[in-house]
Amino acid sequence: MVRIAANGVTLAVEEAGSGVPLLLVHGFPLSAQMWEPVLPALVAAARVITLDLRGFGGSEAPPAGYTMEALAEDVVAVADALGLQRFVLGGHSMGGYVAFRVADRWPERLAGLVVVDSRAEGDDEAGRQRRQQAIERILGGDRAGFLEEFLPNLLAPVSRKRAPRLLAELRRIAGEVPAHVLVGCLAGMRDRPDSRPLLPGLRVPALVLVGAEDAITPPGTARAMAEALPRGRLVVVPECGHTPPVERPVAVAEALLDFLRTQWPGHD
Repeated sequence: MVRIAANGVTLAVEEAGSGVPLLLVHGFPLSAQMWEPVLPALVAAARVITLDLRGFGGSEAPPAGYTMEALAEDVVAVADALGLQRFVLGGHSMGGYVAFRVADRWPERLAGLVVVDSRAEGDDEAGRQRRQQAIERILGGDRAGFLEEFLPNLLAPVSRKRAPRLLAELRRIAGEVPAHVLVGCLAGMRDRPDSRPLLPGLRVPALVLVGAEDAITPPGTARAMAEALPRGRLVVVPECGHTPPVERPVAVAEALLDFLRTQWPGHD
């Protein structure tokens, strides 16, 4: 692990492998640990960089700076520190929202895009209300209750039944996230803009990956996003919910490797 200073905060970053740079951004309320099951395969075809966003994992947790825009600025600062002029950017769930903010402000930096169980549209009114209710619940002192209800939704029922350890692992990772970080990110996601207008202009290779049983960002949403991207490719992972790298790492690694080797064969 290396520590990189970015926008006044120190971020925990790991990298391994060689080839096309692939920078992966985790979802809420997890950390870069969610990518660990797929890393051994990916490093055979790419220079893989994972980071803990501010407030998560081994990174510092300042009192503010949790808008999707601010998190995107951190991601680009990490790329700058590592000398990455252009890179493939991958984001899971909230990490996808961050990736779209990078695409909006720094499109020239993107060599490719990987969107994992995320969506381009902003929250509708019902979604915004759910975020606000979660914020008020955490501020009211029920952080543990919020996580206990939220985390099982990240996994398909078949995953929870087949491998109970997965939920225990997600609880362990999320359990380390301070309440103010949860609140800040919930507000940042609530207030994020609609990124759908960006999609037709993103002419880089794009992989949209989604769990077949994802109830949070369902396959239909992913399909529409893939169709709106000029070079979009959709992969639906069977028997899988909202966190395919954790639930079905072999299938996810195969999809990512196929994408990387097809689009950047000279880097393998």
